[in-house]
Amino acid sequence: MSASPSPSAGGDSKQSDQIHFRFCRECSNLLYPKEDRINNRLMFTCRTCHVGEPATSYCVYQNKLNTQVGDTAGVTQDVGSDPTVSLPGFCLLCGDVVTCFVCGSGSETAWPDEAYKTCLELESHEL
Repeated sequence: MSASPSPSAGGDSKQSDQIHFRFCRECSNLLYPKEDRINNRLMFTCRTCHVGEPATSYCVYQNKLNTQVGDTAGVTQDVGSDPTVSLPGFCLLCGDVVTCFVCGSGSETAWPDEAYKTCLELESHEL
C-alpha cells in the first residue's frame, strides 16, 4: 500500500483538496472515481463509454463540518414578493376565515388580498 501524500506536501494544498466535477470528453457524462488495481492508481472513468483519465487530485469526498451559519441562512427580505409563498387563510385583523366574495368558497380558492382589503374596510366602518 502506498503512502498517501501529506496535506503539507506542496505549496497549495487548498487547491489540490478541492473537489471538481469531471466530465467525459466523449459523451459528456460525469466521470466517477475508480481504482486501477493493476497500476495502483486512481482513475476517473465514465460509466457509459468507459473512457478514463488519471486523477489529478486524490480527494474524492469531503465532509466539511462548519460551525458558522451559511451566508444565505435567515435572509427573508424577498419572501414578501415571492409568489410561491401562500397568504394566510384567515384575516389578520379579525381572525375569520378568508372567503372569496366571487364564489363564496374558503381560503384554498379565495383571493386573500381582496378579502383582506374588504375586511379592512369593514373594520374601519365599524370604528
